[in-house]
Amino acid sequence: MEQSFLTTFAYAKINLALAILGIRDDGYHELQSVMQSIALHDIVRIRRQGDKLICRCGTLSGPGNLAYQAAKLFLERCDLSQGIEIEIEKYIPIQAGLAGGSSDAAATLRLLNQLYGEPLARNELLELAASCGADVAFCLHGGTMWTTGRGEQLELLNSAPKIDLVLVKPYAGVNTREAYRRFDLAGQGGSLTRTSWEKALTQGPKNIADLLYNDLETASAQMVPQILILKQCLIDLECHGALMSGSGSSVFGIAKGRQHALDVARHL
Repeated sequence: MEQSFLTTFAYAKINLALAILGIRDDGYHELQSVMQSIALHDIVRIRRQGDKLICRCGTLSGPGNLAYQAAKLFLERCDLSQGIEIEIEKYIPIQAGLAGGSSDAAATLRLLNQLYGEPLARNELLELAASCGADVAFCLHGGTMWTTGRGEQLELLNSAPKIDLVLVKPYAGVNTREAYRRFDLAGQGGSLTRTSWEKALTQGPKNIADLLYNDLETASAQMVPQILILKQCLIDLECHGALMSGSGSSVFGIAKGRQHALDVARHL
């Protein structure tokens, strides 16, 4: 008898702020970031099937998919050998700075843990997520987080208020490694003040917009100039503020409300 799928949403994220403090001894960058889940999501489905690990995700199918890699790590950690079938319905664009792959991996870990009766405690699942990639641990938890380290060290912040966002992605994406390489050649990073963010998150969208910050924006815009063009367009259309998310290439604007967001999107 064919088993039915377990299904969950895999939510995208944006970086409301991203500061690069320097390069660590392990070669990764030391970061500070304010990360926020948003409504945009993929749909991830998992079931026991056959005797192989299979991941179907259109052109992103196969062992190269981060969800496949997360499932492989989970099965090895729990000493499981059954076949698993993963199906991912993609809506989050790739190379967009929205953690689409990381979110799918986090959803995969969550579903596998459910499928096998919660063999891993929450902290073990977060540890496994962190080993999959820098954003996977955040995507496993979601919400509004102060993140440090490579992005895997998480601390809860006050939940952001409801914000109407306009999210725009140029056709061209950004390779994250290249963005950091260009930053290292040209830039000096800043830093974030946690207390300022804690205060802004209790005050509303306008105050949040005043603190938007991304050290990678200039480096990524060298590869995809439309990033800064779209950012300026969102500001010209009277968004409270606009910023590139993560390493790009997507840009978001904080609108004045739902109708304003719809008007801005229609104009674009």
